[in-house]
Amino acid sequence: MKRIGFIILSLIFFAAAFLQAKPVETELLKAFITPNSQAEKNIVKIAGMSSKKLNIILEADDFDTLEEMKSEFEEFKLQSYADEVVEVYRNYPANFLTEEDRNLIKAKDYKTLEQKGLEKLYNPLGFYVSPPDKDPYLFANDFLMQNQKFQEENVINYNGKFYSVIHVETDNPAKIIEKQKPGVYLTGTPVHSYVTSTKSNTEINIICLISTLAIILLARFYFKSIKILFPIILSIVFGILMGYSVSTFVFDKIHILTFVFSTSLIGVSLDYSLHYYLTGKEKGFKKSLTSSMLTTVTAFGILAFSDIEVLRQIAVFTSFGLIGVYLFVLIILPMFKLEVSSGGFKKLVYPKIKPYFFALILVVILIGGFKIQFNDNLKNLYNPPKDLAYAESLYQKVFSPKSPEFIITTGKNIDEILQKEEELNLDNAINLSRFVSSSSRQKENIELVKSLYDADLDNYATFLNKENIQKLKNRKLEIYPPQIYPPEIYPPENFPLKSEFMLDNNTSCTLVFEKTKDSINIADSISQILRNLRHKCFVLIPCAFLILFGFLSFLYGIKNAFKITLSPLLGAAFAVTLLSLTGVEINLFHILALFLIIGFSLDYSIFRLNSGENSKDAVFLSCASTAISFLLLSFTSFKLISSLGITLFLGIFTSYLVSLFMIKSNHGKKEST
Repeated sequence: MKRIGFIILSLIFFAAAFLQAKPVETELLKAFITPNSQAEKNIVKIAGMSSKKLNIILEADDFDTLEEMKSEFEEFKLQSYADEVVEVYRNYPANFLTEEDRNLIKAKDYKTLEQKGLEKLYNPLGFYVSPPDKDPYLFANDFLMQNQKFQEENVINYNGKFYSVIHVETDNPAKIIEKQKPGVYLTGTPVHSYVTSTKSNTEINIICLISTLAIILLARFYFKSIKILFPIILSIVFGILMGYSVSTFVFDKIHILTFVFSTSLIGVSLDYSLHYYLTGKEKGFKKSLTSSMLTTVTAFGILAFSDIEVLRQIAVFTSFGLIGVYLFVLIILPMFKLEVSSGGFKKLVYPKIKPYFFALILVVILIGGFKIQFNDNLKNLYNPPKDLAYAESLYQKVFSPKSPEFIITTGKNIDEILQKEEELNLDNAINLSRFVSSSSRQKENIELVKSLYDADLDNYATFLNKENIQKLKNRKLEIYPPQIYPPEIYPPENFPLKSEFMLDNNTSCTLVFEKTKDSINIADSISQILRNLRHKCFVLIPCAFLILFGFLSFLYGIKNAFKITLSPLLGAAFAVTLLSLTGVEINLFHILALFLIIGFSLDYSIFRLNSGENSKDAVFLSCASTAISFLLLSFTSFKLISSLGITLFLGIFTSYLVSLFMIKSNHGKKEST
């Protein structure tokens, strides 16, 4: 009856979690950003501005072919606000002046203003944003064209070929990739994300298939049957559902990396289930399983005290998942009346190897520790495929796109932000104030233009009749009804390009192409964030060991606690230092993998200490299946995942060997110290 009640309550809980399921967060940076840090939030938002931008580079032997290719991608072009922007300038020609024009009017340099105006008026290739009878000096033209220097040329002849680029904003790059053919190259975050995720999914599916076959073969070889896999798989599914359900109620969004790191549940679920079938009838089984669960939950629970979002999620997901597996093994597995026969493994004789093994471990740790190099650059986590790397290189060579830094501006409203941006007065920069002026600047501009008209319009505008000239001197624009602003002032919050620069209602960003003391380099800022997170992990790891050592000392005595914690300590250290010896630069994900090594290795050591001979086989089977899976994972093309895979394989396998050499079963008895 208790089992039925447990199953019903669990199903209700899982159903409630899925009914209010939260979206999965896929942006990598949001896994690590401190929620209370506004500066880091801004960095993520700025980085996110380019996360949907994709560039289609077209290459052709002649101009006509290039134009034909461009027409094939017309549907993907970014939404253009050109017509709406021009309409604003057309209706408010006296409101928007470039800094150069403002200074000329203030200096009463009418001769230069007249010369500039006439050149624009009589330029055969020119155009009028606002007609001369409304804007005789064509100030609206100047304001519109002031950012022209930041625009890429439409067609470029490079090394005998013609190139053009189309900028696209998309959530679904697959449609564009489908239209790709020779002479079409794609760059930008969306295409890299799509290609990498597609390839990684294929690779991981293959790895899962191979791992599953390996587990089936192990079960067939050891148990002479694969029937045992069914309850084991159920325990894994139950643990994952429990971890996911609790996380759904705790967090607004679950990050995709939480699912990646929480694959440790699969190994632990396998470990617990195997021990049930091999040692479940032994007297100390429940104590062994309980102490293993508590220590592993403690190891992961420590992550909940981190200010790293993904670590908190891993702590909750994994800890409650482990508790779910533990309850499943004790309550549900006894329902499966399986007669398990074990083939057993031959006992290994290794006393002569032991000193050489530990000598090797220590030598690698000592030498590798001196050679360790850290790389916190986000690009270190990703090696692009050759075709995408070539496309990025081609884009740089042909179009020489400028890589900006950013200045953050905050204010009570958009008008205050515009005033602050105008005070920056940066020529080699682009921000919202380059496209629309604050209300106070507009008012000042109107007064400047009026003073110009009063002083110079009669002499300059000989192409206009006196009636038009008088209208210009007396004109007040009344395009929009008065609300907050007088009728002649354009409301900045209505400007079409606002969303391109505003991070939120109170924050905007300025793109600067020359470093200033206040500018932010996104790549450097992200690297600094990852570096800080790595340092915090280095603090958490020894804290975890100390807490676990104290807990294990209470359960088994200091000597046994030392043996149990030594295996994950040596395994984690060996994994990182061996990678360093092979020239691998250590990143944050190598370090995060160490927490998983602790969780796995503690189980191996505790079960070996508490149980009999069959426990050794259970530990070996669990370690072998887990190590094989992570070894295969290390061959994936996505460096982030492969970093996890190789570190976990080395650490888990080494930890297992250390526990094999050091720990003999005493059924959990405390040793005198």
